Amino acid sequence: MKIGASHLASEDIPLEESLEIFEALNKIEYFEITHERPFREISDDKNMIDLINSYELKYTIHSAYTDLNIASFNKAIQKASINEIERSIDFAVDIDSDIVVIHPGIVSYTARNQVDFVYSLGRDSLIELKDYANDRGVNPCIENLPAIQGFMYQDINLLNETLTELDMPMTLDIGHAHTAGFAPEEMYFDCVKHIHVHDNPGDDDTHLTLGEGSLAVNDFFDVFMSKGYDGIYMLELHSVDSIKKSLEYMKELKVI
Repeated sequence: MKIGASHLASEDIPLEESLEIFEALNKIEYFEITHERPFREISDDKNMIDLINSYELKYTIHSAYTDLNIASFNKAIQKASINEIERSIDFAVDIDSDIVVIHPGIVSYTARNQVDFVYSLGRDSLIELKDYANDRGVNPCIENLPAIQGFMYQDINLLNETLTELDMPMTLDIGHAHTAGFAPEEMYFDCVKHIHVHDNPGDDDTHLTLGEGSLAVNDFFDVFMSKGYDGIYMLELHSVDSIKKSLEYMKELKVI
């Protein structure tokens, strides 16, 4: 089983310290770097690139998402959002990562009566990002979003349909899917190539330690292991302690 830790657990400390912590942590092979403030510029710093590449960890990238919207009515915002994600794809190439996680967009308040058009704008952006990523040997993995007003692709069935049509991979966020009412047996799709793992009470995207929410974590692992999923299980939690507790919980479930 490939297990990783998200930068979310250590965003308040220097990146070098994060890398030291997770390289030393048993069972963690991958680290997902969040490529936005305060770490947006690390991709422009050759010394930082060399530092990242000096560790034994393998990497994935979570592209920027704050204030971005690849489905924006405003073409300038849409293009700027695409450009930011393309920076993350370039960063992935520099650190030998083949996975970049991408948020699919937001239906803004003023666009709420033109949802189909917003989704068509987002689809156009996905195609553009697919072409850019594929040309560089990177998988642009589109993430399902939590049940928050305006967030696109809360419905993982709809996301699967779109990505199957576009021949693109999915980052399945099981906590997000749980807030949208999906059970573990409804979460598996062939296009899932990357998974964000965390728990929550079902009505809020709280990124809890595994076993502290209401998600049927054991059922989730049963489904994906029985289906032969061979991608990364990326623990996307709010602290290093939560990562450690989640690993212990996985041991109790006998999945590691």
